Amino acid sequence: MDLGRPIDVHPDTDTMSSHSETHLSQGDSKPLPTLPPDHPSTDPNPNAVPSATIDPDKPSSESSPTALPTNPNTNPTEQAKAMKEEHPAVVNREVEKTKAAEREVKGERPLGTMVRGLEDDRLWAMLRAFDRDITHVLHPATHLPPSEPDLRVSTLPNLPSHSETIKRNAERVFAAIGPSSVRGAREVQRLMSWSPEERWRTGSYCAAYFTCWIFGYTMAGVLSFFVAIVCFPSCRRWFFPPVPPAAFTPISATDPTNKKGDESLLGNVDKKTVHRSKAEQAEEQAFEATSILQAYTTRLIFDGSKKGKNAGNSNVGEKVHHSDLESTSEEDDSVVVHQGEVGQDKPQGEESADLVVAGQKIDIDSKAAGKNLSEKEKKKLAAKEAKKKRDELVGKMTKSTEVGLGALADYIERLTNALSPPAPYPDSYARFKIAGAFLVPPMFLLTYVPPWIFARSATFMFGVGMWGQPVLIWAAKKGMELIPDWDKFMEMMDIRNSILSGVPTDAQLTLHLLRVGEALGTPLPRPPPPPLKGSPKEAIKDTAPTDITADDEAEVEAAEEEGGAKEVAVKAKTKTKSHFLSLFRGAGRKAAGFRGDVAVNGKRKTVGPTFHLIYTVLLINDQIGSTIDKLFFSGFAKDNEHMHSFPAKLDGTSGHIIIENKNDILQVPQISFVPLSGKGPSFVWSIDDIVEIKKAHVTMSRMALGWASGAEVEGLGLTIRFKSAPDQLAEHAGMDQVEGETKHFTRVGRREQLFVRLVSMGRQRWEVL
Repeated sequence: MDLGRPIDVHPDTDTMSSHSETHLSQGDSKPLPTLPPDHPSTDPNPNAVPSATIDPDKPSSESSPTALPTNPNTNPTEQAKAMKEEHPAVVNREVEKTKAAEREVKGERPLGTMVRGLEDDRLWAMLRAFDRDITHVLHPATHLPPSEPDLRVSTLPNLPSHSETIKRNAERVFAAIGPSSVRGAREVQRLMSWSPEERWRTGSYCAAYFTCWIFGYTMAGVLSFFVAIVCFPSCRRWFFPPVPPAAFTPISATDPTNKKGDESLLGNVDKKTVHRSKAEQAEEQAFEATSILQAYTTRLIFDGSKKGKNAGNSNVGEKVHHSDLESTSEEDDSVVVHQGEVGQDKPQGEESADLVVAGQKIDIDSKAAGKNLSEKEKKKLAAKEAKKKRDELVGKMTKSTEVGLGALADYIERLTNALSPPAPYPDSYARFKIAGAFLVPPMFLLTYVPPWIFARSATFMFGVGMWGQPVLIWAAKKGMELIPDWDKFMEMMDIRNSILSGVPTDAQLTLHLLRVGEALGTPLPRPPPPPLKGSPKEAIKDTAPTDITADDEAEVEAAEEEGGAKEVAVKAKTKTKSHFLSLFRGAGRKAAGFRGDVAVNGKRKTVGPTFHLIYTVLLINDQIGSTIDKLFFSGFAKDNEHMHSFPAKLDGTSGHIIIENKNDILQVPQISFVPLSGKGPSFVWSIDDIVEIKKAHVTMSRMALGWASGAEVEGLGLTIRFKSAPDQLAEHAGMDQVEGETKHFTRVGRREQLFVRLVSMGRQRWEVL
């Protein structure tokens, strides 16, 4: 497989993996890089305040940051003290982020310690996004040209939608559009400013604009300005000179003047020694935006259903007589059944045995056709048909939203990578295609073509669109006849295969880096956690509707601290039944993690009264399930944190998933499962025989238990489908498809690392489901 231009991956990959918090305690054979001598953590005087961050007269290779940026709630003196107790890997990571910001302000090329030409903070953000966004891949990819990067969204029909995928796509759109849009708007505002520090620059732009206007070349001047910005990235620094941030202030992802620093809305960073870089700000601000949107929609849906003292406006509805309730079903309020013309005495369906739902006739089932259905039974049948149509419509709308958000995020990421080509990926010079297709033609047309021609052309096209449908349909059919391979022609017209050909999305760029790392024998390490304090969901308060007041919560928590479970039980008797959940937080988490295919972590949340009975039954089942788990599923393979061995369970048997790279003995990499009790592996397959990998979703009962106990339930299952090479070749030649062999693993240790390695090791061309 063509990996493109080779990149330089840091040779000490295993050493650099100590940047992750999970590797800090393992110890490394090589010493970690140390801080500069003048760094505050090594200052002999702990009370000394560090000096400025960036020296504009020195290149970044000759200077070192003497003051790390801090979050808004941390004093520099507190940071200097905390640096002495912090792990060196964390400190060095912050130093590298500060150096990367310095290189950006000075206009130098990105360096990076892991991948040359890509700063570490962006690499970590991309790897974290890859873990979240890519959960199900399939080989071979359909409708994918051989020269284009794979990992496109699948074009298979009738694919289900997933709410988590919609949320992730929304986060991608916010991350791609939000910070850059705010920064662009402020850059325009800065361009309009006549402040003393911007007066000369604003005057120069003003003079250039009105000079073009005087000679009648306004559009030519403006569009040529955009052509220079698009085609030549070095011009951007000259047209929009960066402003260095003040001491102790991080570089901002949304403010070109760098006066406001980190503008993340919710949640502080994890420690006093860390700060957010631009890539991390975009990552977490996208999560914050989707969380706010989710909280807003939750309020819209649920606030109107509160009763009693928590109720808002009264629900005023049409009065219904008691006699009418006997012939009304539960679904009648959401069904539109046409009863025929006004004044018709006989109800619909009495003669034809048909119902009309949403303007369409619905034939009654053959078994029911022979019966004399009552009006109530006919309405129930119509309600079922209407519900089916509504579900289909909602499903199509949800899938369209998911696909639309994903496509928008992909195009924005491609456009960003086209305008600013990442150094580790081959440059396709798509920015010149963009300028040639969208900027240069309008520049000449708007300059030399008289305006009346545009008006005449627009009105002509409007008339053709209104009354020329037969001609347009005939022309389309004639074109399909004249072009021998219409599908390939339309594939070539796709902007991804033409103007943006060879430009990757962030996920495709990440997969490229993972593949190159595997090819060089130095897989990329796991990314460190984001700098947001705790998990992002802990930093944002739950906005779901609740029936427990703050005073009730405080009383139960105080009783829990004073007397434990006994005092809590006494308080719970006088409160609502929701307090029963506080007694069983641990039991709920254990039940959610039964048989070990999920990871559970989090705090308690409150639920509505309709859930308590289900939750109590599940708790009783958990007592039985825990006993079964101890007796039959107690064996668990130890995780030795080796990059080639991953603990897992297959069909209730504990063991290790072993990945072997290509070597002198093995011609191709292979995967096997070795049980703890056994003489040999349960199976051995080539990595190239993998045709599908899917991260298993958490079952609804586990999700309900985790949600009731306030736990964040994360699936630890992994499904891998294998198909031999002869079967794959036969399918490619047009033979019947073969299902292959599927393995369902549970309790997979370090599942994300295993997933990215399996995706990047073989020669497959993946598509995303």
